[in-house]
Amino acid sequence: MEPRRRLAAGLAVAAFVLIAIGVAALVFDAGFSNNGAAASISAPTTSAHPGTPAPSSSPSPTPSAPRGSGIPATPSPVLSPTPAVSASPSGRSARFVKVGDGFVYNADDGTQVPVPVVPGLGVAVNSGRATYFALASNRYGLKTDSYAGEFMPLVTMGQTDGSSAQTGGVVLVGPVINRLVLDRLAAAPSDADRWVVALPIDIRKSPSPVSVSFDTFGLAGWSNTPRVLVKFDGSLPIVEAVPANGGFHVLVEQLGVTRWQVIDPVRLGLPPDSIDPGHVMNELLVYGSGTPSVTRDKFFDVRAAIGSLMLTASDDVSVSLVVNGSRADLGADKVLTVGDVPVFVASL
Repeated sequence: MEPRRRLAAGLAVAAFVLIAIGVAALVFDAGFSNNGAAASISAPTTSAHPGTPAPSSSPSPTPSAPRGSGIPATPSPVLSPTPAVSASPSGRSARFVKVGDGFVYNADDGTQVPVPVVPGLGVAVNSGRATYFALASNRYGLKTDSYAGEFMPLVTMGQTDGSSAQTGGVVLVGPVINRLVLDRLAAAPSDADRWVVALPIDIRKSPSPVSVSFDTFGLAGWSNTPRVLVKFDGSLPIVEAVPANGGFHVLVEQLGVTRWQVIDPVRLGLPPDSIDPGHVMNELLVYGSGTPSVTRDKFFDVRAAIGSLMLTASDDVSVSLVVNGSRADLGADKVLTVGDVPVFVASL
C-alpha cells in the first residue's frame, strides 16, 4: 500500500506544477497583446509610406526637409543644386527697377546697369524683360507703340583702357538701325571715318552672357588684322547690318581657322588693293570659326533689308575692315552704340 500512496502524491505534485505553468503563460501572453489587458512599455508607432526612411534614433535629431525637396535630413545643412534664388554676397536678386524716368537693371552682385534711352522710343518692363516701343514722335517710320527692340543686360564690352565692363546691349529693329547708322555717318569728320559696325548678331535668345572685345588676331593668314569679336554660347542668327548693302555672299569653305565668311557683293566691283572711302561699309567682312547653318556657298545679289537672316552660327562672330594689305583700326569707337551700350541688329 505504501508504494501506491507515493505514486498518487507524485502525480498530484506534477499536476499542480503544470497548472501553475499554464497560468503564468496566459499572464505573459496578455502583456504582449493589443487588447488593452496590459500597457505596452514601447511608444506607439505610425505607419510610413513605402520607401520612407525610418525615423532616426539620434538623441538630437535635426529638422527634416519639406517633403519632395530631395534634401536628405543630415546634421549638416545641404544646399540644393538648383536653388530657386541664386545666392549672392549682396543678398539682392537680379531685376529691373524704376529709377526716375527710366529703368536700371540691378544685377545679383550689386552691379547697376542703366537701360539706355533711344530717341523716339519708350521702354516697358514686363515679365523681367525690358522692351522698346515706338513713340508717336519717332523718326524711324514705325507705327506708334510697335515693337522696336530689347535691352539685354548680360553683355560686357571692352573699354579703351583694356578693361571690360558690363554695359548691357541694345537689340534694335532694322528701321531704327538704318537711321542710327546714317546719323553716325553724317556726323563723321571725313570720308575715311564714314563707317561704323552695327553688330550683326541677334542676341535676344542667347542662353548665356555675351562679350564684345577687340584684338588684332582676326583672319588667319592676315597678320595683325583688327577686329571686333562677339563671343556667345549656342547658335544665333547672323543678319544683314549695312544699310547700303548690295545683298550678301555666304562662303563656307575652310579658310584657315575661319569656317565661314560673309561679304557684300558690292565689294567685288571695288579696287582690290585699297579701302574705298565711298563704300567703306560695303567692305566690312563678317566671319566666324563656329559651326554655320549652311553647308555650301549662298548668294543673295539684291539689296537685303537690315535684319535679313544670312545664316546661323555658333561660338563667335568677328567683323573686320580689310582689303588685301590695307587694314583699318577697329575699336570701341567704331561700334554703333547708344551712349556706351553696343547696338545689335534684330532679325526679321
